[in-house]
Amino acid sequence: MEDNKPEEINPEKNTETIFSGDEFTIQQYDKHIRQARNAIFAVAIILALSVIVMVATSPGNYEYLWIDILLWSAFIVVFVVLGLWTKKKPYYAIVSALVLYGFFIAFNAYLEPSTIMKGILVKIIIIVFLVKGLRDAKEAQRLKDEFTAV
Repeated sequence: MEDNKPEEINPEKNTETIFSGDEFTIQQYDKHIRQARNAIFAVAIILALSVIVMVATSPGNYEYLWIDILLWSAFIVVFVVLGLWTKKKPYYAIVSALVLYGFFIAFNAYLEPSTIMKGILVKIIIIVFLVKGLRDAKEAQRLKDEFTAV
């Protein structure tokens, strides 16, 4: 009779779930994450186009052009890397992109205050896509972590 005693249910030891990690997909969150990824790549493309315009319109005797090109290229590369990183860790990539984009806008506003209003609609659209993607990426990352922890 003692062998038939019901086992105590301990939620800390209970690792069974009706779902498996293979069944987990982030399809319901993928739309906004994909839009955020596209916004990150759009920032990189806009910066690349800005570099082309800067080089084409700069005066011939501008001796620090190479520094500008180097700095802008670094931003472009980082945004491309962040866009690619959204495939593996979307939440961290989008947070990093938001911080970097905010820094970039603030830095340009410090150097040239008129840049705050230049392209304001594009800036707002990019920030909205990143914030929407951030919410879904956080939830998707939380769910993914729960399934991998089990």
